Amino acid sequence: MLTDFAFSHLGWRRSPAVSDRLPPLLERFGIRSLDQLRRDYFEVARHTLKRDRYTFGLSSSGLLRPELSLPAYLGFMRDDGLAPIYNLFDRQRGAQHYGQRVTRRSQRDFRGGRLSYDEHNGTDLVCPIGTPLCAAAPGTVVLHRDRFLRGGLTVAVDHGHGVITQYTHCSRASAAVGQRVARGEVVALSGAAGIDLVNFVPLVPPHIHFMVWVDGVPCDPFLAAGEQARPGIWRDVNDPRPSGPLQDDVAPPLSDVDRDRLWQIADTCSDDQINVEIDRCKSDLPQLAALIEDATFHDEFAFPAELRLQNLRGPQTAERLARAARIKLTLPLPVEHYTGVLFADTARTAPPGPT
Repeated sequence: MLTDFAFSHLGWRRSPAVSDRLPPLLERFGIRSLDQLRRDYFEVARHTLKRDRYTFGLSSSGLLRPELSLPAYLGFMRDDGLAPIYNLFDRQRGAQHYGQRVTRRSQRDFRGGRLSYDEHNGTDLVCPIGTPLCAAAPGTVVLHRDRFLRGGLTVAVDHGHGVITQYTHCSRASAAVGQRVARGEVVALSGAAGIDLVNFVPLVPPHIHFMVWVDGVPCDPFLAAGEQARPGIWRDVNDPRPSGPLQDDVAPPLSDVDRDRLWQIADTCSDDQINVEIDRCKSDLPQLAALIEDATFHDEFAFPAELRLQNLRGPQTAERLARAARIKLTLPLPVEHYTGVLFADTARTAPPGPT
């Protein structure tokens, strides 16, 4: 095909990881109904006028990356198997606040560069729609959450001792809530779900927003220069690679839950839609804990400010932190087709000096 020939000269190849049977078109973008779209876009308009959420400006134009998005939307990946990193974790405020802004004013990534945007709390890995997303460590699937206004379908995996990973912008979940998964086992298919991608298709690349939580706080899996090892980092430090099961992998227990604190926070929710989600998983404490951790951060408007970033996992004893630190993460992409990552810097985002 002409398209394959053209992209092959640019260092791209058609991704063998993508299934021939992709989800239906609307499902790939997380669109469930016209009523949903009407309701959600009305909420966006209301809060944009108030300027309290959904903030964007001229600096947001840096997030339009057609050189990454067009090949990915057409089903291509890099010839060398490297997944471009579109955005890194914002070290300025990524662990403190989520305001649904896509401005680039104060952000800094772990290298001191600007490959991120304000309050970005994960790592964005560009991949074609329909790419299998793999568990970054052994664990148990504890949550499916579908919020079009915040990234569409999200799948969360509990790796024990308060370490949770999330896979967002999915088109479809592949592993059920409660299912144990091995490292490298498929938990979802990638998509371009959520309002932030749908608004700017095809100029914003389809990607997985990979997020790490440690005791209810978002965590950067990369280490800055001189930073000590801690829970929630890559197994290969700042050179993450995909993997299947490893010899030293063990099936972890589910993370502890402080049920009294959990119920206290759940009972304060003021949003009707989130309360429906809470009611659905009241009998499943691991699922409820993962939901409340996510909601109190990403839907902070629905909870009292003092209840944000609460530890629902019990006392942070030295023994428990040591066990959490032994959980090392691998790239959540199929090892058969991917080899690592590439920082997709522009002149404006590159860090000062050598990395």
